Amino acid sequence: MSSRKIILLALAVTLLTLSFTVSASAAAKKSSSSAAASTPVNADFVGVVDMGLILDNHPGLNDARQKLGEMARQKENEAKAAADRETDTAKKAQAVQAKRMELAQEEQKLMAPIYRDCQQAVREVAVKRKLTLVLTNAVVLIGGVDITQDVIQQLSRKK
Repeated sequence: MSSRKIILLALAVTLLTLSFTVSASAAAKKSSSSAAASTPVNADFVGVVDMGLILDNHPGLNDARQKLGEMARQKENEAKAAADRETDTAKKAQAVQAKRMELAQEEQKLMAPIYRDCQQAVREVAVKRKLTLVLTNAVVLIGGVDITQDVIQQLSRKK
């Protein structure tokens, strides 16, 4: 699986977790009011975002990708050098795997602020638009208010 797919998957899982937390909070509020409990959910209070598009439009993503490319080349060279020093094939594989893990950790550190920025922008737009739930477009077939462009604009204002 490519790192971009892993990143998008992690971001989607995080947003779903946030969405479930928000919906659980909303459900708790609804159950405390008998009138609200009988009211159907209004689709106007559900936001939908394309996290891939939001991530692609993050102002810091190009720099992060460039740094990741440099790190990948460096770790590849280190892995090759470490493998060349070993004679045992199992130890060669371990050396290469260790460098891959180091690269994955570096990627996670580098991308974490970008993910946080994206999540924060989604929260800010959701609050501004009075949305009670925001889901990724990957899980929504019909309905909801697409706030992707609003989130992208929110991100561009910050940087």
